[in-house]
Amino acid sequence: MGDSSFSFSFRGISRILIFMKHGVLPVVLGLFILYGCNPFAPAYDPDGLADINLLGDPTTVEGYFQLFKNSYELRDTTLYGRLFAPEFSFTYFDFEQGQEIQWDRATEMNISFNLFRSVRLITLDWNFFVQLDTTQVERAFIIRSFNLFIEQDDEIAFNGTGRARFVLERAGQGQPWQAISWFDDSDF
Repeated sequence: MGDSSFSFSFRGISRILIFMKHGVLPVVLGLFILYGCNPFAPAYDPDGLADINLLGDPTTVEGYFQLFKNSYELRDTTLYGRLFAPEFSFTYFDFEQGQEIQWDRATEMNISFNLFRSVRLITLDWNFFVQLDTTQVERAFIIRSFNLFIEQDDEIAFNGTGRARFVLERAGQGQPWQAISWFDDSDF
């Protein structure tokens, strides 16, 4: 055939098959099946990460804002929707109209859904608490500063800072916080 770099021999293949049939391969496969497919995997833990919420624990104020950040950056309306009570209202001041604009939870979710779908990247950084009043077990008043970067595509990006005033409520100690109002005081 002219090419000596590749030679095909049925005799070589038959020797390999005999070795695999009577040799080490059945033992190795048996061990993998007996002990599982990955000998380097840790032991099974039935509780797993049940007590750890990696995206943010909304039963704490800091965890609420961590979940807010993650749901925004992941652009996930399912996570985002958990942050708002059914009676939620969003408010901002429109400088062009000279008045406050307000909408309900359904409108907030619709606007956020469209935002999340139309952009490539969102980065939200919550900064310091300007005000944090959690003296009541079931209600918190919070003013917190933030930086927000939104990249729509290679040519269009928005960057802004601001403060958000939240009123959070929960059913009781250890229950998740949900916003009932959010006043956005940003430079967008």
